[in-house]
Amino acid sequence: MGKFLLFFSLFIANVAFSQVSENFNDGDFTQNPTWQANTNTNFVVNSGQLQSNSTTTNSNFYISTANAKALNCTWEFDVNLKFGTSSTNYVDIYLISNTADLNSANINGYFVRMGDTPDEVSLYKRSGGLNNSVKLIDGRDGSVNSSSNNNFKFRVSRESSSVFVLERDSTGTGNSFYTEGIILDNSFTSTVAFGFYIRQSTASFVQKHFFDNVVVKDMPADVAAPVFTKASTTDGKNIVLNFDEIVDPSDASVTSHYNISPGNIQPSGVTVNGSLVTLNLALELNVGNYTVTVNSIKDLKGNAATPQSKNFIYKKPYTAVFNDIVINEIFADPSPSVDLPSAEFVELWNRSNEDIALSGFKYSDASTIFTFGADSINANEYVILCPVTDTAAYKEYGKVIGVLPWPSLNNASDSLKLLNQNGILISEVNYLDSWYKDNAKKTGGWSLELIDPLSVCKQSQNYSAGNNVSGGTPGKQNSIYLSNQTTEPLKLLSVSIKDSVTLILTFNRGLDSLQATLPSHYNVNNGVGVPLIANPLAPAFATVELKYSQLLNRNQTYSITVDGLTDCGSNVLANQKLDFVYPGLIAQGDIIINEVLFNPKSGGVDFVEVYNTSDKILDFKDFKIATIAAAKDSLASIKEISANTILFEPKSYWVITTNPDSVKAQYYTSHPNNFIKISALPAYADDKGKVVILKDSITRLDQLNYDKSMHFALLKDVEGVSLERSSFTEATNTTGNFRSATAATGYATPADKNSQYLEDLANTEAEISLPTPTFSPDNDGFEDILRIQYNFPAPGKVGNVTLYNDQGRLVKKLVNNETLSVTGQWVWDGTDESNTKAKTGIYVLYVEVFELNGEVKKYKKTAVLASKLD
Repeated sequence: MGKFLLFFSLFIANVAFSQVSENFNDGDFTQNPTWQANTNTNFVVNSGQLQSNSTTTNSNFYISTANAKALNCTWEFDVNLKFGTSSTNYVDIYLISNTADLNSANINGYFVRMGDTPDEVSLYKRSGGLNNSVKLIDGRDGSVNSSSNNNFKFRVSRESSSVFVLERDSTGTGNSFYTEGIILDNSFTSTVAFGFYIRQSTASFVQKHFFDNVVVKDMPADVAAPVFTKASTTDGKNIVLNFDEIVDPSDASVTSHYNISPGNIQPSGVTVNGSLVTLNLALELNVGNYTVTVNSIKDLKGNAATPQSKNFIYKKPYTAVFNDIVINEIFADPSPSVDLPSAEFVELWNRSNEDIALSGFKYSDASTIFTFGADSINANEYVILCPVTDTAAYKEYGKVIGVLPWPSLNNASDSLKLLNQNGILISEVNYLDSWYKDNAKKTGGWSLELIDPLSVCKQSQNYSAGNNVSGGTPGKQNSIYLSNQTTEPLKLLSVSIKDSVTLILTFNRGLDSLQATLPSHYNVNNGVGVPLIANPLAPAFATVELKYSQLLNRNQTYSITVDGLTDCGSNVLANQKLDFVYPGLIAQGDIIINEVLFNPKSGGVDFVEVYNTSDKILDFKDFKIATIAAAKDSLASIKEISANTILFEPKSYWVITTNPDSVKAQYYTSHPNNFIKISALPAYADDKGKVVILKDSITRLDQLNYDKSMHFALLKDVEGVSLERSSFTEATNTTGNFRSATAATGYATPADKNSQYLEDLANTEAEISLPTPTFSPDNDGFEDILRIQYNFPAPGKVGNVTLYNDQGRLVKKLVNNETLSVTGQWVWDGTDESNTKAKTGIYVLYVEVFELNGEVKKYKKTAVLASKLD
């Protein structure tokens, strides 16, 4: 009984020692199983993973655990190197070693190297020193290609016959194993340890090695023959057969094992790679349906299959031409993520009706080229290209092809190309981050989407940030696909004049920017003709600048005809005409101040009304409004009236204010469109101030020095009452030329003829005359003032005007020693010297006019001050 217990204990110990299963979830590597390191502090368990912890640079260190399995077993393990590997920064995973000390100078065994100069995964045999290492399986160069995340899952098997199979899954999922190679080597058939050996150089590589899910176990007994699962061809000369397991290369290479019908065709050669067998034919097949029969096939265990057959269709290979496949979407800046994986991608779209084999196609940027293998893209199919390590992240979105090496996408700009197997350009995009046309989306998390693959417009117009809430549309139709298509007609909206030889045309949307450069699309009448240069302006290309050789004439109306332009869709603009005016140059006297509201009603705003006295069409952007500094006669608070052209027609009234709606709500106007909204007027006080109109920032066109005393003296409240100009010919600041707007018009006449406007002087030969000798100063807008006109043969006279009542008493000294023009007028508003309304009755006007030689002329006129009957 004691011998049996001893035997059973040794058996259990041997079983435990002979296999490894470690996921580090217990947070400890010192037991279950026990791992040993040259220094235990060189490793830690972090979040269920074994992590390197040595900060010593230019060093080698290891960790290993007991293992006795060397034949008929598999090794599985995860490795993530969060750095770009090099000749001095890599990991060796010892599958078989005659010692647990992996720093030993004398080791017999086998190891998988991840990294090194070729950035590959390969199997080595070591006999003694590390320099006595021989590469048995040379893995694919560049497979370890990330600078920050090489997350690989490995599976290595060794048959009892000592045949090694090395597989790796660079997605880290265990669902996409790639066979690096198969080799027979029986140099070492026993082992004592499994472990990780790390080579690191500088501080930038420390603590960036991660290991997990280590399993060493017996291979299950294989008694099943290989199953033939699929046959396919893309070129009619190479038939790819898929099996459900790795087949025996020597057996699978026998050409007589295969037959293709109809035609009783045997391959001229066979290429075997793991579970893939490629039959090489001497002649290309004809288009049609075929059956391939595998008469005999063995796996690595010698299990032989009975004859199996699969059908396949050969469709003549289609050679792609330009724009059959388009670079449809570009995700260059995944961070910060919106709702897509934080990984770059490029989407291809096969626009054609043909399935296209991608074998031999090349996708590249300016520095990196990727050549497609046995991949394809079906008619009207979307395919996502991304780094090999990110394929799992994008599989839920559609068909994915992992690219190695990956042409990394620059955020600001890059040049991407797709060439077919013959080197013919199929698609090309030279993108810039300005193409996003959205400063927020430009910062990351959004893709650039192609709008219209058939658009003739520049690529900068044909790509834009999408509007899908995820940030992009990998694997499906773009969110802005054909958004350039519209039934709204293409229109020329406006023509503005930049200078005497330059026009700016604005359209309702972007044009085909290449076509818009042709001068023949534009023609101006009056002998101007077509421009020398047509320059559509980026980025929207909805504006075109035209340069002419002939100067445009001031104060002239022109007509431009635009014909044959197209947008980025299918809309054509045909023979549209639009008139435009080259405004006249402003001269002194062209613009006068006509009405001012400086003390608005509650809730109201100030306004200034100007009048164009000239016969020229002027432009509001050519003059400004200002005030005068209180301390001295210097301009202050100069304001631009309009940054854009607003035509000021001859003999028209326009109002300048901060709130046109408020003015129009409080006062009637028959010209509601003759208002200009300005962000801020100069400050005009309620008691007195100065309004100035400027030709530029210096030259004064007109100036009104207003005072509240200029209002009708009998008004009890002047709030909301404007001052109106009475005469265009009298100087602006002539006494009596600005008076209160009448009550009948609501106390203001914005953008209309003034209620207090006085018609031009009557054509009379009398030196002193009264056009209407009867007046009623009640501010009702009808004969509110007494007009006293004078008309002399020569200027240079001085006048006095005195008013007396019918009793001969002095009522008012109206004019005192005033220098006179040839013609002019004085006005009496019916108030006396004390500024109170004179009584109803008859008044005598006594006028004295002095010549320079001392001669005096005297005139008497009689007027009647009337009033309404109660």
